[in-house]
Amino acid sequence: MKRPFLAFAAAVLVAASMAGAALAAGPHHFNETFSDSFVSPAGDRCDFDYRISFTVVVRDIVFGDLEDPSKLISHVRAFVSHTNLETGYTLTEVDNTVQILNFERGVGATMGIIWKLRTPEGKLVFVQVGRATYTEENELLTITPHLLPEDSAPIVCGLLGGHAA
Repeated sequence: MKRPFLAFAAAVLVAASMAGAALAAGPHHFNETFSDSFVSPAGDRCDFDYRISFTVVVRDIVFGDLEDPSKLISHVRAFVSHTNLETGYTLTEVDNTVQILNFERGVGATMGIIWKLRTPEGKLVFVQVGRATYTEENELLTITPHLLPEDSAPIVCGLLGGHAA
């Protein structure tokens, strides 16, 4: 009577230890925050000195081996300010995007709020949302129409009270 019970207990312990190892190899979570600021002198982007300041918060989930992951999901929140240094007028935005990279298939996707500019009063003046898919060689597969204009300077510089350079 003891032998079948001991065999069952041993099997449960082996199964539990294997499940514990599988759970320990589960997704890995990483968080990172970084900030920066730079100035584009008048004539580079706009017809005025233009400062961009930002803080980016990234939450990554890595699946598989950290040295050779099978998939990466990045949740990104960017806090950005755009300032006309001649007038002091500033537009702000909080952008939320998700990037999914499937290394096994060699494809990725980025989706979410790309631009969401607000005036100092909080009025929404410009929004771009959408999705782009691409290969690991950065070949574009699909994209929401008008998601990424070739040159956003006419839009941003105009909203800041000037013109594109």
